[in-house]
Amino acid sequence: MPRRSDLDVINTRRRSSSLYGRPSPVVSFITRVLVLILVVGAVVGVVIGGLALWRAITEVDTVEFQVLGIDGPMAGATVIAPDQTEITAGDEPAADIAFTAPGVVSVRLPGYESADFQVDQVPPESRLFLQMTPVVLQGRVLGPGGVGLADASVRLHDLSTVTGEFGGFELTAAAPGTLEVEKKAWEVLSMEWDGAEGRLDVAMEPFVVRGLRVDGEAAGNSARFEDLLNLAEDSMVNTLVFDTKEERGYVLYDSAVPEASEIGAIRDTYDPAEVLAAAKERGLYTITRIVTFQDPFRSVSSPEHAITDAATGGIWTNDAGYGWMDPTDPGAWEYPIALAVEACELGFDEVQFDYVRFPTDGDTQSTLYDVGVDSTVRVESIATFLDTARTALHERECALSADIFAIVLSVPDDQGLGQRPEDLSWAVDAISPMIYPSHYGPGWLGFDNPNDHPSDVVESALELGTPRLIGGAIMRPWLQSFGYSAEQISVQIDQAESLASGWLLWNAVSEFVAASLPRE
Repeated sequence: MPRRSDLDVINTRRRSSSLYGRPSPVVSFITRVLVLILVVGAVVGVVIGGLALWRAITEVDTVEFQVLGIDGPMAGATVIAPDQTEITAGDEPAADIAFTAPGVVSVRLPGYESADFQVDQVPPESRLFLQMTPVVLQGRVLGPGGVGLADASVRLHDLSTVTGEFGGFELTAAAPGTLEVEKKAWEVLSMEWDGAEGRLDVAMEPFVVRGLRVDGEAAGNSARFEDLLNLAEDSMVNTLVFDTKEERGYVLYDSAVPEASEIGAIRDTYDPAEVLAAAKERGLYTITRIVTFQDPFRSVSSPEHAITDAATGGIWTNDAGYGWMDPTDPGAWEYPIALAVEACELGFDEVQFDYVRFPTDGDTQSTLYDVGVDSTVRVESIATFLDTARTALHERECALSADIFAIVLSVPDDQGLGQRPEDLSWAVDAISPMIYPSHYGPGWLGFDNPNDHPSDVVESALELGTPRLIGGAIMRPWLQSFGYSAEQISVQIDQAESLASGWLLWNAVSEFVAASLPRE
């Protein structure tokens, strides 16, 4: 039997084992809570991580697409996402759309070729730039016969340009719409362009002038001027041609050009504002005629710009005793161009230069110019003067025309005048050859007296001359309205109606035969 002491030891060991061999209830509870927290945290972490991963895998990003044109970011583009969602940027150059790479984005922008962009990766800043290719509209502006028309204004929406030497034009970033083409002395053209590819040829029609000459005395006489207005209203006449500066050098109104008064050239015959208002009220086109290089006033006041007489060293004069300005000297151009600019600003629709040539009467062998003169210099001098004037007038919305001797339509050279249709047709909007049958000598076209054959003379001149206007100028002849019956005047008009782009009737004192004028 064990001893007591032994039993005490055994019990003591058992009590010790119960105290240290098992966790206490508190410790066990805390442990279970901590484990539970860790487990729950782990589960939550796994769930959150899974959700984040799932979201990363499945969520569609919002990407900013900036559409670039030729001038940088462009507003108004339509961006189409892979799921065919369309977003139009409106006034902004960017569109925000839901997009996941890789994928295809389509873009539509007026004036640019539609494009599809393959996007394999989106940059970290979620912004992509899409460069568009512009639509380029190329074309030509043509007149009758397929002649290219230079210096025509072409507009499409907010795009504009001016045609080149042969009528060509180009508009970049062109969107379908209304194409408008304007050229001085031509009818305004408006047409719809549907965006079709290929070169676009645009055919214009000239403004057909049917006009009467109004001399200074008639313009200043209210009764006579009213008669001319009524004559125009009762016929197909749609134009009046007034004189600004006439053959004797007089400026026929109170001009504000300083030199006109300084040299004593003003002869106040009519009020431009008054006659222009009356003409415009009747819907008439208005032209003013300026005698250019024949000028007895300025040749005296500015002899350094005038033609010199090689025999005397003084001012050269023609058979009438009138001095001439030197067409080769740009200093001689300033005064007539100043008068032309003033006429345009007064309200005339067109300026017509007469005597825009080298002299033909008088001792032309003794003329001395600033430079040596041959046919090339003569033609270049006249063409350059007209081109300079045209620039000044077109800036002020006026057309420019020039009178020429009709003989140059029928011969290859300039006849000593500096006038060749081929060269001048590049420098003006209209050319007016003075086809007066009374001015042709015996034997012309085989006729003893060409003046008896007005129809044949006009027909020959126009048929030979019109194809030579390679620069696109309008053919608009002066016709003889003096010394003729109504029938003789009418047959000239008939030829011009069929072969030219209008006509003007010349009568020195503005007396016209009503029966000669065509009616509607």
